[in-house]
Amino acid sequence: MGVEAPIPISVKLGDFNTVFRRIVTAAEHPHLSIPETEAGKTRKQFNKLVGRSLMCVS
Repeated sequence: MGVEAPIPISVKLGDFNTVFRRIVTAAEHPHLSIPETEAGKTRKQFNKLVGRSLMCVS
């Protein structure tokens, strides 16, 4: 997961379908373009641990 390289566009080769598809995918899933930070990763692991602990207790 991370930021992808820029998309090379060649009008002569007709790459518009590929470009359009990648733009639509990025618009549908904007969270995939945002790199995860260490703080976010730690918070996610902590929340997962708390959730599992609550499942075991209940």
